[in-house]
Amino acid sequence: MMFNYLDLYRITRLPCAMAGVLLTIGLPAASAWAADPVAVDPPVPDVPTLQSLRGMLPPDPSGTEGGRKVDLMTDYVLNRSAAVLLGKALFWDMEIGSDGSTACASCHFHAGVDHRTTNQINPGQANTNANVSSIFNKPFTASNIPGDVPSYTTKSGGKGGPNYLLKKADFPTHVLADPMDRNSAIVYSTDDVIGSQGVFDANFVKPHQARFDKCIQQPDGIFQVGGINVRRSTGRNAPTVINAAFNVRNFWDGRANNVFNGFSPFGNRDPDAGIFVTSDRSGVATKVRLALKDASAASQAVGPPGSPVEMSCGGRTFADIGRRMLDTLMLKQQRISSTDSVLGPVSGARRPTYRELIKNAFQPRLWNATQQVSLGGAPYTQMEANFPLFFGLAIQLYESTLISDQAPLDAYLQGDHTAMNDQQVQGMNLFLGKGKCISCHGGAELTNAGSRLLFHPRERIERMVMADNLTTLYDNGFYNTGVRPTSEDLALGGSDAWGNPLSFTREYNTVLQGGQIPDPLEVDVCTFEARLSSAIPCDATLKPNVGFRDAVDGAFKTPTLRNIALTGPYFHNGSRATLRQVMEFYNRGGDRRGEDASNTSGFDHPAVNQHNGSNLDPDMTRLNLTPDEVDALVKFMEVGLTDPRVAWERAPFDHPSLVLAQGEKGDENSVGQKPASPKITTRQAQDAEIQLKPVGAEGRPSLEGPLQPFNNDL
Repeated sequence: MMFNYLDLYRITRLPCAMAGVLLTIGLPAASAWAADPVAVDPPVPDVPTLQSLRGMLPPDPSGTEGGRKVDLMTDYVLNRSAAVLLGKALFWDMEIGSDGSTACASCHFHAGVDHRTTNQINPGQANTNANVSSIFNKPFTASNIPGDVPSYTTKSGGKGGPNYLLKKADFPTHVLADPMDRNSAIVYSTDDVIGSQGVFDANFVKPHQARFDKCIQQPDGIFQVGGINVRRSTGRNAPTVINAAFNVRNFWDGRANNVFNGFSPFGNRDPDAGIFVTSDRSGVATKVRLALKDASAASQAVGPPGSPVEMSCGGRTFADIGRRMLDTLMLKQQRISSTDSVLGPVSGARRPTYRELIKNAFQPRLWNATQQVSLGGAPYTQMEANFPLFFGLAIQLYESTLISDQAPLDAYLQGDHTAMNDQQVQGMNLFLGKGKCISCHGGAELTNAGSRLLFHPRERIERMVMADNLTTLYDNGFYNTGVRPTSEDLALGGSDAWGNPLSFTREYNTVLQGGQIPDPLEVDVCTFEARLSSAIPCDATLKPNVGFRDAVDGAFKTPTLRNIALTGPYFHNGSRATLRQVMEFYNRGGDRRGEDASNTSGFDHPAVNQHNGSNLDPDMTRLNLTPDEVDALVKFMEVGLTDPRVAWERAPFDHPSLVLAQGEKGDENSVGQKPASPKITTRQAQDAEIQLKPVGAEGRPSLEGPLQPFNNDL
């Protein structure tokens, strides 16, 4: 059923399709990245429409293990319900963090995102200019930003930096004299990012059977107040995990691979990845390669627990996490509602250990070895070594239940025209038309990075006419919209730890030049919007010019707009606190400085032979929406796209209790210090904590009300 729906529905870019009537445009022949000519008379595009998400489910992963074909339920999962229970427990358990108080959910507790407001600022560590990447605020003028001004404080005049409490007046973080003119005088601008606080800077020593690992604290030259370490903050805002199981790739830069290797986020790219399996009664487990496609949620899940910023002391392996957690009682520090839709049956006094949960959920061949295995030269049990496999697949199955398909839009599209009022319907029509939102936020999930590409893998690369009128190849679902200069974060334009480009487009270029790539990649040039040839029927054997131009640098994964009212702050850098601020950005055509052919979305990237004056998505033009039209679009997104189960945390969006670090005791000028002890060798701040109560299947009490937008928490 889902496949048929996706076959019928293809996202098209109407403004881009109109560019097909242009004459042939190209760069000088001497250019190594000359643009391919635009084909004449392309086919008339389909008109994009909206679709209900109701009834859609992410596909179960399948692929190969040691060369043989495998699928999730036949070869790995013994009991789906048990695996979902394990996944929910692991996702919410604070003991997964090295400090015993940081869970995956710590950054995804509010409609799948992070709503904390203290100690969330990162100085922009992804900046390609290392001289400024560790400086909070922006006490300098960036030479590559026309008209730039220094920003010595936050927008409200606050000190900013570590342990700063965000205020309404701090947003948006880029302000212009004329809100409708992106090139007007800059009133305020910062390259700082609103991220998510994680852990203190420390190096891993060994796992403890206590609630935390043994680590050696390190002096932190960036995340500190008066020489006292505070928790570090991530360099990008946390995207929602709700509906994330539909994404072909996860993380803003797509590094969470569609293929899960059972070990790390990087799929086939990781040469050391593998799982340990038994095949006979000898008790010996052997290491084999695993490649499960359509499992980017699993790839994403195994990233943060090992991150020295997000959850871990530096140098801790996943097997080390398993060693500490296997005989730990599930969620032993946390309360569970007896009516929890998944965890309720095990909410009593005797909770199972993770070892028991794994045995209930996964096949014995993955954990029943009687002899230890070698991992990185160290001995581990098979169950410890396979802990990332269990962790990733269980959370993938849990997140596959977090599908928000009961928004008013879903009811409206299924024939209930009372589900949205006239203003919201007007906003929906603007979404499809004048607002151009559908161009990037297509499909039932409202993101071009979603399931359409799961079932049409040959469409993962697109060719179109960009904002500078040059034809370009790019990764579908990843766009440069000019939120910040590309030099501040290459995103998809970056590489993995082995030097492979994160971008499918750049991998395709490698193939065209006769090289080898780690990712499975099929490209059908006949699906390109800007065709290589006007011939009908299309010749699928045609290839773009070797060394083609791409629009990859500064491109970020398109987030879903479902439940968008609750998932601020917005954009990869958290620069907007309200949807109205987001619409102001789009209404003026973004924040790039300069002209169409040369602006701050461009980037000179000689390492990949790209010297683009612009990488801008072609739909980033001035929209000229009236105030009433902006109101309608905002109301459509606020009301029409919000699933009330998410807002009220009803099943499947219920959860156990959670203690959250809300910055440190004190403020941005001074913080309270933890008492000295042999375990704390560096000055470390005392956490200020907030407590989330457990919520059962029935949802939040009416007296507490639903979850609120980010701006309401400031």
